[in-house]
Amino acid sequence: MKTKNGTWFSNHSHSWIVIISASILTIIFINWLPKEKIFPSILIGLVASHTLILLVTIFGGWLLLPEKILKKFRRKKSAENFDFGWSSKWNKGFGIASLLVALLAFYSYYGLAGSPILQIIAFTLLLLLAVNLFIGNIIAKASNSTNDIILPYVDLFKAGKENVLDAGCGAGRTTISISKTASDINIIAFDRFDANYIDDGGKALFKHNIELAGISSRVKIEQGDITSMPFNDNNFEAAVSAYMFDHLGENKLLALKEMWRVLKPGGRFLLIIMVRGYSSFAIANVLSFVFATRNDWKKLFQQSDFVLIDEGNINLGAYFLIEKPLK
Repeated sequence: MKTKNGTWFSNHSHSWIVIISASILTIIFINWLPKEKIFPSILIGLVASHTLILLVTIFGGWLLLPEKILKKFRRKKSAENFDFGWSSKWNKGFGIASLLVALLAFYSYYGLAGSPILQIIAFTLLLLLAVNLFIGNIIAKASNSTNDIILPYVDLFKAGKENVLDAGCGAGRTTISISKTASDINIIAFDRFDANYIDDGGKALFKHNIELAGISSRVKIEQGDITSMPFNDNNFEAAVSAYMFDHLGENKLLALKEMWRVLKPGGRFLLIIMVRGYSSFAIANVLSFVFATRNDWKKLFQQSDFVLIDEGNINLGAYFLIEKPLK
């Protein structure tokens, strides 16, 4: 890979020379001078530290680059494939962070050799964090699958299928899945379309995907904010929202009340979200505690006058089927 000033290797030649030389010397000392333990320890420390510096430099520069620039370096996807616009930082960031933390764990093990207790504590905590980030990487990569999102088998269309709202449709994954539940469903795809890492905020990507799925004639696109939707009262027979409401912060209740307003009496809303638990912890670690719990959501449903019909687990998240009562 060429850069402006030379090859990728030459731009980091110092670190590479130290890593390769120290690795060779370490192998020599371990095999031919096994009694000299101090030298292999020093050399392993050099390998670990310079590898860590190298990866931090590369990862840091990659992390700071805007996603639109990164997309230009990635191979363009075929027009025959779905593209849900996932950021490369989301798909690869956890894996790179896991490797960095693992290297830091081994470096701390050798660097703190003089303090056995501190050595074990630091090594154990960093290694556990590396494993946690590795699991998060597996989950993040799975979310990038071009397969349709799986919807739970629930009685969503109790009030009919004339107008079904996909709230926070994104690049169309959920819209496509809704369309497959029946051929006579008309879907209103609603989103702000303001994703800063996708061209046109994601609207062009959405159009590409629904055209590829052959459902353009059944989908109407509307743009706006979920807390103030441009729809009449009692407008929809059913609604679905996947992994959008859990990002609303303090506006969750306001959005639920707005959803209650636009649903017809007897209309049902299928809400798929991340909740506080093992799956969210694998992705966000301690930051997962910002996610609301199941009980928190149930209180919000009561405050917005929804009735809880069903709940369960799906796609490493949780789902709730709630209904606007007839009276």
